[in-house]
Amino acid sequence: MSTSKLERRFGEFHSKNPEVYSELVRLARELKVAGRERYGIKSLFEIIRWHKAMSTIGDDFKLNNNHAPFYARLIMRKEPDLEKFFEIRAQKI
Repeated sequence: MSTSKLERRFGEFHSKNPEVYSELVRLARELKVAGRERYGIKSLFEIIRWHKAMSTIGDDFKLNNNHAPFYARLIMRKEPDLEKFFEIRAQKI
């Protein structure tokens, strides 16, 4: 199976920014504890963007929306307690 350009870019970003994965998992678990059974990964992206904007100077941090479905799938695959937490569409190849 070949890797798409989007998947490669996601992999590069993820390896350079492991804190994004950790923060997405932390936020998803907070929502789950608060009683949410499902939530949108892009909403969590916006929360991370807001926190980064409030805590950094400049525009160096960029979180590409194209990474959202890859993060959702990765989190649901690696974190059993979040297995069906995000709604995802079929992946276009």
